Parts: sequence; structure tokens; C-alpha cells
Amino acid sequence: MRRILALAWLNALQLLRNPAEMVGVIVLPLALTMLFGSAFSGGEAKPMQVLLADEDGTSYSAQVGTLIDAEESFETSAVTRAEAENLIAKGDAAVAVIVPKGFETALKGSGATIEVLRDPASQNSFAVISVVQGVAMRMSGNAGAAEVVVSMLPPGAADFDTVYKAANARWEPTPPIYTKGETVVASEVRGDSVIAQGATLSSIGFTVWFILFMTFGSAGGILEEREQGTLRRLLVAPISRGTIMSGKVVGIVLAASVQALILVGVGALAFGVPWGRDPLAVFVVLESYVLAGTGLAVLVSALVRTRDQLSGLSPLISTGLAMLGGCLWPIEVVAPFMQTIAKFTPTGWAVMGLTDVVARNQGMEAAVVPSLVLLGFAAVSLLLGSRLLRFE
Repeated sequence: MRRILALAWLNALQLLRNPAEMVGVIVLPLALTMLFGSAFSGGEAKPMQVLLADEDGTSYSAQVGTLIDAEESFETSAVTRAEAENLIAKGDAAVAVIVPKGFETALKGSGATIEVLRDPASQNSFAVISVVQGVAMRMSGNAGAAEVVVSMLPPGAADFDTVYKAANARWEPTPPIYTKGETVVASEVRGDSVIAQGATLSSIGFTVWFILFMTFGSAGGILEEREQGTLRRLLVAPISRGTIMSGKVVGIVLAASVQALILVGVGALAFGVPWGRDPLAVFVVLESYVLAGTGLAVLVSALVRTRDQLSGLSPLISTGLAMLGGCLWPIEVVAPFMQTIAKFTPTGWAVMGLTDVVARNQGMEAAVVPSLVLLGFAAVSLLLGSRLLRFE
């Protein structure tokens, strides 16, 4: 075991000789996660802009804007009627609320009007109309109550403004009659129809993709040692071929595991990806995939002659498997035959397992099958690679 760990440490030292490459396989996937996560996530909804033209300039007309602004989904902008009509006509605004001149007088008399101008192409404007109708009902109720009270009391006992304010105060903090809504929280365990999105999709995909770059880069050290004659000299030492291969494999696995730990940690802390929902299940899937990626890298290294050849092939293989396995887009959105092809790739099983565990929170049960498939792939590829790899 000591010899295996010594060989693994030697492999780590070889990786550290090229810090730019190591930084690339860690920094680049994080940058891509941030870029693609922002591009494909919905982001926070911004309040809808509502143009407000107050032509009356009274406390009653100002209340219209105050009540609209009280709605979290809307934000008013003061304009004139002409500006509102022009902006809506040009398609630069969706809706405008007009409080006409004489609004206060009309409210205290036969009845006031609030005008709504809307772009017919905007569906969101209907929500504004609904809110304005609610404002109108509230102010009408206040005005009606004030009119009744003033008419029933002796002259001078109460005035319209005082009674209106008293009636309006009854709406806060809750109106006399109000609706009570309850949010039904869905279970955190999601079905297979749930698709990973935003930073979660990107973090899973780029972690799986760039682990292959790390395993291929680490396996390249084996070819470099063969070209330099180091492997041949190791055979002269009292070390078996199996021990040498075990040391190299352990070194590759450790390097890829450290990379995966960094990518997962930063993804969780910086981008809010729920990697920590079931750490054990995540560990099982990722380590199974790291072993599969190591086996693939060793097998390809055994089939090429030089490190330069491996350096030319590894990006093609890694990117091809990433595309087929669903690292760059949800595998659920591609054609059924492409989903079938993904099941013949280690990247496909890794993405499926991590999506079930991280995005769908299905736990260890969902990690078992992908992990077993990946371990089977690792066993076959490591066995073939170890047998085919030439030390001279």
C-alpha cells in the first residue's frame, strides 16, 4: 500500500508541473456554470411598470397611485396623458392609468372614473385592470360610507373628508372582508418529469464533463513516463506491474476526486446548487463516475502511442461524451433514440444519477443503478486498459 501511495503522490507532482492546465479544469467549469446558469435560469421577476397620469393633483387622486404601488408586482411612473398615449402607441409601455381632472369633485358627487389605457398585445395589462378595479371598489365604498354618514347627521356635525378617512382606515392592516391564501408546498422529492435547470443543470453537466479532462490529463502522465523510460526502470525495481498500475490509477482517482470536491463545493456555496441534499448519494455517484472516467482514460492511453496523440484525442472524446450524455442540455429534451444512446455512455449515467439525487432529491435509492453501471464500466475499462498498456 505504501508503494501504491508513493506512486500516486508522484502522479500528483507531475500534475502540479503544469499549474495552468490544473487551473483550467477547475476555473473554466466554474465560469461556464455561472455563465450558462445565468442564461438558462429565470432570475428574479421585476415589478411591472405602470404609467400613472394624475391630472387632478388631489389627495384622492394620489391615493390611486399609492394603492397601485402597494401591490408588489407593480411600480408606477409619473407621466402626462400625452406621454402615456405616445409610449403605448409606440409599444414602449404596456399600460397606463389616468386619473382625470375633477376626480375629487366627481368622487364626492355622482361618481368618478379611472381610465386605463393598454396595449392590446400585452396580456399582463389585464392584471393591472384587475388591481385598478379593486382600487375603484375601495374608494367607492369609502365615498359611499362618507355620503351616507354626512347625510344622516345634523349639518356641520361631520364632513365628507373626515368620514372618508375614517372609512379608509378600516382597510388597514386588513380589510373587513379579505381572502386568505395558503401555499401548498410540494414535496422536495420530485418525479422524473422534473428537469434540472439553471445553475443546477450547468453545475452537474460541467462537473461531469471536466472530470474527464482531469482523468485524461492525469493518465497522460503514464505515457509521458513511458516516453521518458521511467516505466521501464520501474519494472527493474522490486515492484510488480500490478502495483505500478494501482499507484497510477489511485493517483488519477485522487486528482479527479479533489477536482470534483472543489466544483461541488463552489457550486453549492456560490451558485446555490443543492449538492448537499444527500451527500452520501452524491459521493457514491461521483466516485463511481471518477472510476469510470479513470478506466476510460487508461484504456485510451493504452491504445495510443504518445502523450501528444492522447492530448489530441481527449478533447474530442470528452466533448463527444458530454454532448451524448446530457452535460450541455437536459437529456430529457432530446429525441428518444438519443436518450437511449446516452445509456451507453458513462457521462449519461453520471448525469442521470446526479440529476435524480441533486435536482429531484430522490436519495440513495436513485443512485444505486447509475453507480453500479458506472462501476461495471470502470471494472471492464480498467481491466482492458491495464492489460493493453505497454510499459516500453
